[in-house]
Amino acid sequence: MSLSVYLVKGFRRGKGDTTVSGFFSKSSTIGISLGVAVLILALSVINGFEVALKERLLSVIPHIEYYAPAKPLDNFASHQEKLLSHPEAVAVAPYIKLNAMVSHKGKMHGVLLKGVEPQLDATVSDSAKYISPKSSVNLEKGELILGKALANKLQLEIGDTVSVLLPEPGTQSLASIKRINLSLVGTINLGGQLDMNFGQIALSQAQQLKNVSNTQFDGLQVKIRDVFNVRNSALAIGQKLDELVYIETWYRSQGNLYQDIQMVRLIVYITVFLIVAVASFNIVSTLIMEVKEKSASIAILKTMGATDGTIVRCFLLQGIHQAAIGLGIGLILGIILSLTVSDIYLLISELLGKNVLSGVYFIDYLPSQLNVNDLLITTVITFTMAIIACIYPAVKASKTDPAKILGH
Repeated sequence: MSLSVYLVKGFRRGKGDTTVSGFFSKSSTIGISLGVAVLILALSVINGFEVALKERLLSVIPHIEYYAPAKPLDNFASHQEKLLSHPEAVAVAPYIKLNAMVSHKGKMHGVLLKGVEPQLDATVSDSAKYISPKSSVNLEKGELILGKALANKLQLEIGDTVSVLLPEPGTQSLASIKRINLSLVGTINLGGQLDMNFGQIALSQAQQLKNVSNTQFDGLQVKIRDVFNVRNSALAIGQKLDELVYIETWYRSQGNLYQDIQMVRLIVYITVFLIVAVASFNIVSTLIMEVKEKSASIAILKTMGATDGTIVRCFLLQGIHQAAIGLGIGLILGIILSLTVSDIYLLISELLGKNVLSGVYFIDYLPSQLNVNDLLITTVITFTMAIIACIYPAVKASKTDPAKILGH
């Protein structure tokens, strides 16, 4: 066992809990533990929201839409072949969009009706997972699927007849309207505001309402491999088309959610690391006080032949040991909280009888995704700050003058 390690053990045994340095030592250890635990928990929740965004929201809404503003597109097979020739494109489906009002029992609400071919739509969207009952996924003429929140607002039940008001083809004004009756065959529960304006009908029904042929459609929706590289992929894939089209990506319509997640991640890193930094630099106060308390022992050690390097290593190891205890407790506590926070939130919601996330975000639960990289980064930065904090008091201890101390 090296002399420095032996001395650290002796100093630790000799430090009373009632001394000032002992109090500051425990305070800094607790501060590091809480800071590390909060950081891991916060990052895990942010990671959970990012995973939920990708696996739920971005699995339902189109990654890219190419919309023809001048005239409808035709010959889907040809366009599909062109787009799929790009390595980033996974699947392609046609669609028609119609602005409409849905009415039931005197209540009305605006909705964006999308006409889709169910089999093709299933290749670009996982919306079928959230539709109930499952038999309604195969839409036919005269049938309608609405968001669950919208159906509840209009007091609709499965099988009810819904009045749909649309502008006459070629106009965007409801001054001249067409009224049709559709049967509600299913609802979709996506969460948040998406449910309030979601409407889906068969592509053939939409073609009839828009007075176009059964081979024409408004645009193409594309699923890509890397959803977070959509801004680069959208332009590259769109260049495969010969027609003039507008490009709409999920980043433009829902990118604010992703940006908010990244901004919160940055704020959490800065805020909590400042807390950990303050706790780490409390080690400075602890060690300086200990240098004063142990000045006589340090002087005796130097008269017995202990080198400055030995004294420096002794106090560095003592500070690192203190930080390691705080880091270890913080890691264990943070991991436990990260793995259980979803269940804890569910339990609290049940006790309060209210879910604050329901109807606000695209999910109604608190997600958590523990990332090993976050644990490694937290460990490295905490240890780095602890080492930096230990340098000054360790060097100060090595400068102790035995003659001045022992001469009194």
